Amino acid sequence: MANITHSSPMTSSELANLWSQYQNDSASSYMLRYFIKNVQDKDIMKVLQFALELSENHIEKIKEFLTKESYPIPQGFTEEDVMLEAPALFSDTYLLVYIHIMSIHGMTRYSFATGCAIREDQRKYFEQVLSGSVELYQLATKVLLQKGIISKPPTFNNHQKVEFAKKQDFLKGWFGKHRPISAVEVSGTYLNLQKLMSKIVLELGFGQVARSKDVRKYMNRAKTICQSHFKILSSTLEEDHLHIPRTFETEVTDSTIPPFSDKLMMFLITSLLSSAMGYYGEAMAMCFRKDLAATYARLIAEIGLLAEDGINLLIKNEWMEQPPLATNHADLSKKR
Repeated sequence: MANITHSSPMTSSELANLWSQYQNDSASSYMLRYFIKNVQDKDIMKVLQFALELSENHIEKIKEFLTKESYPIPQGFTEEDVMLEAPALFSDTYLLVYIHIMSIHGMTRYSFATGCAIREDQRKYFEQVLSGSVELYQLATKVLLQKGIISKPPTFNNHQKVEFAKKQDFLKGWFGKHRPISAVEVSGTYLNLQKLMSKIVLELGFGQVARSKDVRKYMNRAKTICQSHFKILSSTLEEDHLHIPRTFETEVTDSTIPPFSDKLMMFLITSLLSSAMGYYGEAMAMCFRKDLAATYARLIAEIGLLAEDGINLLIKNEWMEQPPLATNHADLSKKR
């Protein structure tokens, strides 16, 4: 069989992942510059600087890929979306927590992108990007542990024995007594609690500094819904006397001077809310108790509606950059 030597064009999946990464990294790069300007702790500064280096390298590489394929470079975010001179909105502690959570997002997003890549250059690129996210996660986790900030998931007693589920009661949970929560179910729930906690702090801070009344109103609504979800998921652990993650609302300062544009803040929160549906879905898939699965199904619907309203607000203000679209052949035929 002859070797295929021609250069294949970039696939829609590869284009989508590069385009999305450009949006996220352009926002991240300006946020990180602001964070670095205000951070005091030298160890945390090193984590932020490493994260910034990753984002800037990604942006330059994506520009190369798109230019070579004759695609336009997205606008993303610019210097107009950040005010570096603004006072600190979050404490050093929260900045480290935020980077830790975002590195988890990166590992999830880039493992998916790697699985969608067909061309060798794309596969190698996203493999490198994924490796960088892992390295950032390792670095952030190490500093969190050193400073005693990290919230570790609950531990179980080690007097377990190998057993097989014998009754359908293993799945039940609607009425009366149900079995204790499993380690698998705790895993997904605890991660979602950590992610909710991180969003709540952002929504609290952004609602405090946003210029637009509509954006402030949206941030406050998002905070209220995320706090409700935090309480609901917390109760599933506390019911079995398991601890929940530490919260960080006190790490928001009293500044009312916006460090970021309303566009950037809305983009970040809407993106995090949209991705939460995926994390909720993953946790739901690991739930064997019907009541826990039903809880996640309800939370997915609620946060999905909230994310949709956020996207509508972005569109209303012409802040949402349109991703590449398939050719509209019907429109082309009408123009002839």
